Order: sequence, then C-alpha cells, then structure tokens
Amino acid sequence: MKESKSNMIEEKQVQCVILAGGKGRRLDGKGKYSQKLHKETLLDHVYSRMLLQTNLIAVNFRDKKYKIKPSYHIVIDKFKQDIGPLAGIHAALTYGNDNNTHSSVVTVPVDTPFIPLDLIVRFKKNFNPLKTDVVIACSGKRHHPTIAMWNTELIKKLENSILNNIRKIDIFTNDLRKVYVKWNNERYDPFYNINNLNDLKTAENMIKNIIN
Repeated sequence: MKESKSNMIEEKQVQCVILAGGKGRRLDGKGKYSQKLHKETLLDHVYSRMLLQTNLIAVNFRDKKYKIKPSYHIVIDKFKQDIGPLAGIHAALTYGNDNNTHSSVVTVPVDTPFIPLDLIVRFKKNFNPLKTDVVIACSGKRHHPTIAMWNTELIKKLENSILNNIRKIDIFTNDLRKVYVKWNNERYDPFYNINNLNDLKTAENMIKNIIN
C-alpha cells in the first residue's frame, strides 16, 4: 500500500545520522566510509538509500579530517575517546536535541549498503515518544542496535552511561523501553554489514542480484 502524501511529508522530517567513524582496521585502515562497492563508496550507497526516505541526513565522524562530498553535513563526536559506536549515537542524539525539532533520531552504520528502503516508515509505525526509548532493527535471529530510532530524551542517560565506562550498546539498552522490528532475510540480509575484504567481495556478488 502506498503512503499518503501527508505521510510522505511527515517521513521527510525524520532526522537520520549515518555512523561513519569506524576505522576499518580489517580493510585498509582508512575508514569504512570510503571503501568502494560497485564503483561507489559505502557512504554513498547508504546515503542514497536513506535519501529516498528522508531529506534530513547527517554523517557522523570522530573529527573533521575526513574528506567527503561538500553537500554532506558532518556531525562530530563530542566524546573524543575511542569508545565505539556509543560516541556516534551520542553525537546523533545531541544533534537532534540541538535542532530542537525532533523527538527521535535514526542511526544507521556506514557499512550496511543494502539498508532497507522502508526503514524509517516501519520505525515510525513502532515509535511512540511517550512510551518508547528505542526501536531496533532485526533480521534472522540477530538484532542490530546501531540501526535504530532513538528517543532524543535519552541524551542525559547516555552521557552518564559513557562517563560510567559503559561501552557496549547492549548494556546501555538493557533497561530501556525497546521495540524490535524484524525484516525478512530469506533472499538476502538487508542489514548485511562489511567488516573485511571478504565481506566486500560478497557484497559485490550480492549487489548484482538485488533488485529494489
């Protein structure tokens, strides 16, 4: 069923932040975002797929040294230590709160080039800002906590967790009000992520057979 025009306009107001600060140590160490898949960078793949779902997209990095398209808006980590994806999620929530217009922010990692095109629509259907802390994507028997819609009111709780040396997303989300949304992965995993050169080769073969 097609979304109504009013719903499509509403979807355009969802803020998305692409988490792109990973070093890609098992690739070339220059960052996952710049790895090429089918002649485009991983960042361009994810950005283009999210752009079909919202016109509010920012890219999160640890600092400003990364070179990307000038049209891409960059959000920098507030925590400068190497603490993993929670730093990027914190930056995303901070960005959403600074804009003062969003009850939620969607995060997606830069290494998931097949991110589903109905991600935001399905997240929104399962998100209630008064009852939900986070909506998390699932496929198969796995959940993917970096692919999620976060309530921006979590910012203080996340800051305190980081300051108390919490580094794992699963530990941070343990006592949150969570909703899980599952995607079918019988044909291919829409959340397939790339960690090494073998994954990249597999993705090259996958992209030739995926029709959106």
